[in-house]
Amino acid sequence: MINREIVYERNLTGSFMKIAAGIHAGLDEKLMLRRKLPGLLAVEKAYMDGEGQYWYNISGKQSLDMYCRVKEVDISFIEKLIMSICSEMEILEWNLIQTNCLMLDPELIFITNSNQEIIFTVYPGGSGTIGTEFQQLMEFLLTKVDHKDTRAVKAAYGIYEKTLLDGYSITDIRDEIVRTRQNEGKKAAVEESGGNGMEKVWREENNQPVVPERKYEDHPDKKRKDETVKRANRKKKEGKKKEQKEWIRKLKKLLIEIGLLEEEETEKQVYESYHGSRECLQDTRKLSKSAVVYPEEVIKTVAQPEYRPTVCLNSMTGKVRGMLLYQGAESYEDICVTKKMTRIGYGPDADIQIQADTISQLHARIDHDGETYYIEDLNSTNGTFVNDEPLAYKERRKLNSNDMIRFADVRYRFC
Repeated sequence: MINREIVYERNLTGSFMKIAAGIHAGLDEKLMLRRKLPGLLAVEKAYMDGEGQYWYNISGKQSLDMYCRVKEVDISFIEKLIMSICSEMEILEWNLIQTNCLMLDPELIFITNSNQEIIFTVYPGGSGTIGTEFQQLMEFLLTKVDHKDTRAVKAAYGIYEKTLLDGYSITDIRDEIVRTRQNEGKKAAVEESGGNGMEKVWREENNQPVVPERKYEDHPDKKRKDETVKRANRKKKEGKKKEQKEWIRKLKKLLIEIGLLEEEETEKQVYESYHGSRECLQDTRKLSKSAVVYPEEVIKTVAQPEYRPTVCLNSMTGKVRGMLLYQGAESYEDICVTKKMTRIGYGPDADIQIQADTISQLHARIDHDGETYYIEDLNSTNGTFVNDEPLAYKERRKLNSNDMIRFADVRYRFC
């Protein structure tokens, strides 16, 4: 546990977490600064006013406490976290760094935005033990797990109860998770293979060759069925082409009769000019030689330009409306903040998606309580700016009317 203030700073080189260096760092600090170990935050030591500071590079990463605020935690994530902790403990031991330097505070565990890799913080001279910190971490995760998922809640509480036992080991919990996964895999193999499943499992456990089963894809009935489906699809496609040609022929004849088209026009030219109006015709299949078509009906099929009212930046009352109006030449849409928490990014978990190469998967979030709106950067790669001022990680900035917001290089005006 770190009993020191954590400061966040964003500059031109990236986003950083700054923690004052401990007095009794010793050999652990030298080994930490000398070697770049996998799964750990890159760190350098700087001196400000004669006092040492550890600068951890957290660019493109989310701390666990922030991650749990924007995403739901399931049992698979908890199991992945436990496996990562055990793996990192082994790496530290191999490199002669004490395991109590591994910080398990939710604010000091990070998840990368790109591939969801779990990254840890090493702080030399940290107080407490790894077992106590893991128990506190599980207490935190119990409040964040999806309580609608009965299986996840039961598994999470089962892990937490093991941390209350005297002399428990995190590696023992990991080994039990591995055994559970192996048993589930065997059970799935039995269910998938039907009656031959037990024989398959026995052969795998006793290093016996597994007899390959005949796949349904190779069965003659399956091949005949595929050929039948292909013929039906070809017939359907040919029918659509025939229907389209008939529609173009009838439309050309009607347009010539009412004087909107010359006879020299080919059917291809008719299609290119009027194919967008097909949806406007109520039912072209009912057209026949005896049908009466008036000029007004055909004229209505010509596509008309769309108009929309100009959006005013502020309402007459001067109150903010929670709108982000795009300021640029691209085709990005305006953003309307309607939820209490709106996540902005390009990934599937974002509530509002901005498909730009410079935008992170989860770039920023906007919270609103009544008529008050706040914006917060989610440690994006290229940053979030309010009136061209960068937001530091976990900085919560209140938005005012006509503030210019920039997600990387995509600009919006707030109103």
